[in-house]
Amino acid sequence: KDKLTVKVCEDVDSILEACSQSNPSLVVLKQSISGGNAVDICLKIREMGEWGEDTLFLVVAKNHDDLEMGRAESNIIPKESWLVEPVSVAYIRTRVRMSLLRAPCKWVRASIPANEEARLVALKESCMMDVNQPEGLKRITRVARQLFDVGAACFTLLAKDYVKLISAEGLDCINIPRDEAMCAHVVSDQDFTLVADALEDDRFADNPLVQGAPYLRFYAGMPIWSKAKDGQSYIIGSFCLLDQKPREFNTEQL
Repeated sequence: KDKLTVKVCEDVDSILEACSQSNPSLVVLKQSISGGNAVDICLKIREMGEWGEDTLFLVVAKNHDDLEMGRAESNIIPKESWLVEPVSVAYIRTRVRMSLLRAPCKWVRASIPANEEARLVALKESCMMDVNQPEGLKRITRVARQLFDVGAACFTLLAKDYVKLISAEGLDCINIPRDEAMCAHVVSDQDFTLVADALEDDRFADNPLVQGAPYLRFYAGMPIWSKAKDGQSYIIGSFCLLDQKPREFNTEQL
C-alpha cells in the first residue's frame, strides 16, 4: 500500500547484485547474513556509485548485546538506524516510510527489560497464558469500563514476541505484536503509564494501532506483578484502559 518496490535477498552476493541493478533508496539488513555482515555490505554499496552515497540503511540485530556491539563498531550506520528483534513488519514498514521521507519516526518501541529471561519464566509459571476471558477478570474489565467511561478495558500479558489480551471489555481478545503494544512500555518502565493523546505523543503517533484500527488515542496502564518460584516478583503484563478520543484523568481517578 506504500507503493514501494521491494526485493528480498538471502545472501551477500544476491544483495549486492540486486543493489547494483536497482540502485535502492533504502536497504534493510539483518546484522548477520549468509556470507557476511551488514556493515561490510553497507560499505560495498556505498562504493557502487553516487547513488550509493545517498542510500539509507536499517539493520536488525538478533539481541541487545549484538545491537550495542554493532553500534559501537560501525560509524557508517547511524545509531537510530539499528533495530533489535523482535520487530514486526508494521514497524519496519513505518520506519522505511519515515526514512524515505527523511522524517522522524514517531513510534518508539519499548525496551527489553534487563530481567527479561527471568520475567518470561515467571510468566510461564503463572499459567496465565492458558486462560481466556475468566469470569473474575471479565467482571473487573466490565466495571472499569463503566466506572471510567472509556471505550475499552483489558488485562494483558507480555510474551516474548506478542501481547495477549486474556480479558477485554470493548475490544476483541487478540494477540498484538510486542512492538505495537503500549502495554510493553508498562513492563519496560515498571510503572503506571498514561498517554493522554497518542497522536501528540512521539512514542506512539505513528503506531499502527493509533493510525489504524482500533484508532487508539488514550491509554492508561498499570503493571501486573507475579511472584516466581525464585522468590522474586516480575511484571508479566498490565491492566489498561483505552479510548478512541483523548482523555484527561483527575487526581481522584488516578
